Amino acid sequence: MRIVVIGAALLVALAACSSGPQASAPKPEALGPDGLRGLAPGVTKAAAGATLAAEPMSGFDGCKSYSFAGGPAPQPGAIEEEQRAVAKADGLNRKAQAADAHVLDPGLRGSAADYAKSAAESEAAAKLSAQAAAATVVVTELREERAADLAASGGAVFAGDKVRSVVAPPQVKTPEGAGAGTPLADLHRLYDATGLKPTPEGHFAVAVPGHPTWTYDFTAVGAKATYVALLDASVKCG
Repeated sequence: MRIVVIGAALLVALAACSSGPQASAPKPEALGPDGLRGLAPGVTKAAAGATLAAEPMSGFDGCKSYSFAGGPAPQPGAIEEEQRAVAKADGLNRKAQAADAHVLDPGLRGSAADYAKSAAESEAAAKLSAQAAAATVVVTELREERAADLAASGGAVFAGDKVRSVVAPPQVKTPEGAGAGTPLADLHRLYDATGLKPTPEGHFAVAVPGHPTWTYDFTAVGAKATYVALLDASVKCG
């Protein structure tokens, strides 16, 4: 009988221990007013330390993009490819504009030869414009490809030595729960009251509390956000 009593007491003691305070689960990462992983607009590259990859994955417009450490390695020659594409598009656009400006206008009293010359010049200018448009499409596609690569793992974009934007990985949301995969209807529900607006780039942006020049910048395709970045519009590329 004594053995039974001792056994019962031991069970009660064990139950009491198991019902004590439990360790709380860690909070999920969030892209908020304090940034993410020690990164926020204005932080320097040196201060970022090993948080980011050592080499940039893109360099459009004088800004350089770095993935978080452990993300995809930069494509060999990616920045040089961007530079060639931009130089080609810029050169063709300048030539097209110059050719268009020099097309002869024969006027009402122009001769047949004048009209023939004007037609030939117009045709040449149109061909250059088509080539310039095609080259510009290549640049746009490269921009979108690089942005998608960065959004796949998250990272930061630097203007000179300062962070211009921090891009959240797909699983990281704002403190309100918005990010990759959030329906636009939910974005409006969460942020319309605090000034959510479309941007000239076709994104949606809303001010970050406590930081006058910062915004949550949501890129969207169709009816959903594809990624979110913390952007400081006062830090310029170039």
